[in-house]
Amino acid sequence: MLRHLTALRNETFRGYYVLDGVRCRAASGGGGDGRVRNGDGGGQEEEEQASRRAFALSRFNPAKRARVRSGDPEDSRARALRLRELQQAVRILEAMIGDMTEFVVFLTSHYPPVHRQPYSAHLFADKCMFARHMEKERVLEFLLQVELPGAARLGVLPIVGPAHIGKSTLVEHVCYDERVRNHFSLILFYRQNNLMNETVASFRDKCVIKHQTDNKASGQRLLIVIELLEDADEDTWNRLYSSERSMAQGSRMIVTSRSEKIVRFGTTDALRLKCLSTEAYWYFFKMTVFGSDDPGQHPKLASLAMEMASLMQGSFLFANIGAVVLRDHFDTQSWSRAVRRIRQYLQKNVSLFGECTDDIKDKDHPRFTWSLIKQKPDRYCMLYDIYERASQEEVPEIPYSDMLDGCAQPNGTYEILFWKSRIPPYLNYVCKCEIRDM
Repeated sequence: MLRHLTALRNETFRGYYVLDGVRCRAASGGGGDGRVRNGDGGGQEEEEQASRRAFALSRFNPAKRARVRSGDPEDSRARALRLRELQQAVRILEAMIGDMTEFVVFLTSHYPPVHRQPYSAHLFADKCMFARHMEKERVLEFLLQVELPGAARLGVLPIVGPAHIGKSTLVEHVCYDERVRNHFSLILFYRQNNLMNETVASFRDKCVIKHQTDNKASGQRLLIVIELLEDADEDTWNRLYSSERSMAQGSRMIVTSRSEKIVRFGTTDALRLKCLSTEAYWYFFKMTVFGSDDPGQHPKLASLAMEMASLMQGSFLFANIGAVVLRDHFDTQSWSRAVRRIRQYLQKNVSLFGECTDDIKDKDHPRFTWSLIKQKPDRYCMLYDIYERASQEEVPEIPYSDMLDGCAQPNGTYEILFWKSRIPPYLNYVCKCEIRDM
């Protein structure tokens, strides 16, 4: 059932993406691709073409279409291609829903209906986990499965993925599930950069109690969540795992990390979190940036937003931060300027480091950025490593969105609040920033 729903959801995202691409193309006059031109000469055009090759995300991406003029034979071929893509998306959706009677009866008899509210979806979209339902069910299945005779006493599930992809968010949502809280008498969290030189006693001292219950049905089962940035020392892991194997039958461990090396500790296949598909990410960004406004009523803005989404490379952080700035400047001129700034940002960082720097790649070099809105930025900032702070910890007062908005900041080096998450575990993302004159 979950696989079927996931496939249906993915094809729905794809259908929206293709349809929005056709609408954006029509809004741009049919000839171009809705891209805003810098007019900076041949060198700029060459860099832009290199940037497009480096950052193109999908063959359905309308931002990849070549620039052609209306009436040109190439334009006719592009129109025919878009029509075929749209027809293909419709055929796939029709095939998937063509024999759904029994499936719908099953759903309506077991689950309450969720009424469609397209223009209020933004009110809860940034307060819930987006498009990770299949992964959540995979973790729940691992935690709640009945032990077979002779099975390993302590099961370990590794969860691997790049920085800021949602590993902590996924685990937190799982631990908030009432079934998990009733199944385990104690849920412990251990958060460190790595797991090295820990004794059993020091490990337990650093664990934080996330949940505790006296429910007899829990059978004294324990759930230990180990969240790491890097790897774990082999000897330390073996020592801790041997000591924890004496826990009650049905106890579990979850280990999360950016490093693939932790996969070797698993007693089951690792769960690997990846970036959203281009189509799903566009749906998320569109909902976040337009809020209660219908994108169909703002075709020029939708076209610009679609290009921005293709340039943001799947980043949840940049989507949320950008949405704050764009909603405060809800006009074509500001959004066109934002598209140019994002392209310049990509080109600048590619020229310096040979690749785009974003919040997902775990790199040591800084990121260069500047105001998205000011017509002639007079300062730029260098962003260094983004790191997390718990909700109860003190955070800087200066938000990154103010810098993108063009609010004046004094020269110097200080911490800024990159983003404050609205969903569990309510992490604050902090970044060291250096402001310099242009």
